[in-house]
Amino acid sequence: MNLLINAVSKQGKLIIFDNKRNLLFQKDLQVAWNESEKLIWLVDEFLKENNLDYKNLENIVVVAGPGSFTWVRTIVLMANTINFVINKAMTSLSFFDLFSDYPIVKTSSKRDCFIKKSKDSQIEIMPNTDLEEYLKSNNITKIYWDFDVAKLENVEIIDKIDYWNIIKKIKLDNKKRIEPIYIKKPNIC
Repeated sequence: MNLLINAVSKQGKLIIFDNKRNLLFQKDLQVAWNESEKLIWLVDEFLKENNLDYKNLENIVVVAGPGSFTWVRTIVLMANTINFVINKAMTSLSFFDLFSDYPIVKTSSKRDCFIKKSKDSQIEIMPNTDLEEYLKSNNITKIYWDFDVAKLENVEIIDKIDYWNIIKKIKLDNKKRIEPIYIKKPNIC
């Protein structure tokens, strides 16, 4: 059994899937701003609801960022601590691995967002005030994002994550520890 934890998206998800990539159990997850208090308990409850224990897991797949520094740090610390105790393999995903088309935009703060414009591009930090102009000047009418924004006119926002597709394509790693995915902002020393 494999456990996928996505707690960095607005609508997170817990998923159990087997080695044949069959999606067995899933549960929506909302822990925003309460990660350190709720996440470990929600994961534990999810496993128990499905008659599983941590020892049944072969791989823990974690969406490790980017996102809020505290949020990402908490999620990765929790996953690494679980793995320290149960000693299983781990796989790390980026939020940008959750969509198969571009551009992908992820809220960074009230002032800016992360954007990956194409498969081979670097993740950039863009002021929210510049996003609409960028989309308009490049004739982009559809973006992949985890938050709805009423300010973007004439832009379709796709926020549904196709977990089935992710599970089919994921390359399970054999890491013993995962690292948080941080994107350092230029104005932060």
